Amino acid sequence: MTQNNDEHIRLARSVGLFASIGAQRDGGGLADLGILQVSGPDAAKFLQGQLTNEVEALKAGEGNLNARVTRTGTLTRIFSLHRMAGAEARPTDLFWLVLERDGVPGLKEDLDKFCFDDAQLQDVSERYDWILLQGPKAPAFVEDVFGKLGSESWSDLSEYHARALEKPGLPPGTLVLSRSLTGDAGFLIAIPREAEMLDLIAERSGEAAQSQGLVTASGAQLGALLEVLRIEAGIVRRGMDYLEGQRVLPETGLEQQLVSYTKGCYLGQEVIARIRTYGSAPSALRGLVFESQIRNPKSEIKNEVLGDLPEPGASLLLESGQKVGEIASRTISPVMEALVAFAYLGRQHRTPGAALRIKGKTKIWPARVVLLPFYRAADRQSRARFLHDKAVRVFSENRDDEAIQLLVEALRQDPKLADAYEALGVILGRSARFEEAIDIFKRLEEIAPNETMVHTNLSLFYMKIGNKEKAELEKAKAASKAFGMITNEAEAGQRAEAEAVQRRAEAERKLAMFKEVLEIDAEDPVALFGMGNALLQLDHTAEAVAAYEKACAAQKDNSAVYAAWGKALEALKRTKDAIAVYRQGMEVASKKGDLMPLKEMEHRVLLLETVAKR
Repeated sequence: MTQNNDEHIRLARSVGLFASIGAQRDGGGLADLGILQVSGPDAAKFLQGQLTNEVEALKAGEGNLNARVTRTGTLTRIFSLHRMAGAEARPTDLFWLVLERDGVPGLKEDLDKFCFDDAQLQDVSERYDWILLQGPKAPAFVEDVFGKLGSESWSDLSEYHARALEKPGLPPGTLVLSRSLTGDAGFLIAIPREAEMLDLIAERSGEAAQSQGLVTASGAQLGALLEVLRIEAGIVRRGMDYLEGQRVLPETGLEQQLVSYTKGCYLGQEVIARIRTYGSAPSALRGLVFESQIRNPKSEIKNEVLGDLPEPGASLLLESGQKVGEIASRTISPVMEALVAFAYLGRQHRTPGAALRIKGKTKIWPARVVLLPFYRAADRQSRARFLHDKAVRVFSENRDDEAIQLLVEALRQDPKLADAYEALGVILGRSARFEEAIDIFKRLEEIAPNETMVHTNLSLFYMKIGNKEKAELEKAKAASKAFGMITNEAEAGQRAEAEAVQRRAEAERKLAMFKEVLEIDAEDPVALFGMGNALLQLDHTAEAVAAYEKACAAQKDNSAVYAAWGKALEALKRTKDAIAVYRQGMEVASKKGDLMPLKEMEHRVLLLETVAKR
């Protein structure tokens, strides 16, 4: 990508992207969308049995990200599904499946083979032109230019909704679909193709877009911009990241978005459910960040790596020649200041943080494994989380001032993001800015009043500035916070005290129960895990650590136990041991596909290791 394109990407992230897409569509991929329309009295029933995600439970105007798989669970198409608003007023139901236009005929042919209900499938891609809006300003822009939704605001809608726009100057049947193509808020406005109508609307909305500072693009330039944005957002693309019938859906890591496990039977359900129940897929989609780019963000080496990597779909080899997976999409990412790539990696090499030395066509390139997406900011909360994660990475590269700025911005976006307060306080403390760190942790106490680590850090920082009295007080609070007996410098009120007594009694009851179980079976992993949790609640942290260790020995593939064990070790200031346990847990979670504990442990390791180096 050129520097000019880098600037366009950053502007699209901070403001937004606008495009008018008419009959001449030469951008390809997400710049050339099509529509498979499914209608008829049995449309919902038919789709419910053929697609991976919920259909019948959707209300008019709602939608979701959905997929079509084969009988063996292999992926054929990913698309957004929209149940048209106003469907209850029609004699038949109506759905849109929106995907890349060149994929519509194949999806239609596939579904037609199984359609024995009263449902009709039509490729209506040629009936509509599009206006595409993506970015932070997209909701306000739609409302200003195309009209208000009604009692709701466009910004209140979650993804995948569909709403008809009835406004003078717009053709009847104009629809707004809320769908992100870039990781930011996004809308697709479908306008029935009529003589000159799109030109008039496009001209008016294009002028408004320019006046508000949105990036405007068309054709090949639009396709190139969307390609970078969608890779940063971890959005997979057919042909680049999966081929029809080649990969089981769980390999993409998109089950939470694409699959309903409660909807009942659908084609391919048994295979997907079996993988979820009995273990993870042998390979899983991860991100690769090529480390040389982080160290030299302005170096031309980025383009050299881009040209030296294997082509999408080719084997990914280590320096030794060992195959570790297959490479997919790649791009030079302005957000990551690096060349990044998708890769399907085997169980032994897909743990976040793993360092790989990738064999290119002519050279060896160091890379780091990360969870996807590289970027996510569909709302203020997720943008704040993205800024926080980037700040921790920047901090690990000794760019303290930049990390602080990112965390301050994260807290502007989401003032309740506890992790951002913690990271900011730690960084300020490591920079010897103890008074500021104390202020940050006091603010954290307001939003996380039961967090013991707040007082542990406050005690440390007060000791650093020579205030031993307050340091001892915070130490005492940390010791008793688990019971809720001290919430400030004064004694807790009667209500808080009663709640603390109740919590302690419940923890003691559970502890006794788990001990009885362990008398029968001393290696019961559930009882050991439960006993560890109860001991931790009772502030018997060292005993909790021992229980968690036994639980992991009895059941080595429970990632939740590793996460709890690591936190207990952190509380005992056994940082090196906590990191080691988290890393073991990350290996387990990565192999099993437990993404939530995996992400949590990855964050703790990165922060703890960075602090330990200072």
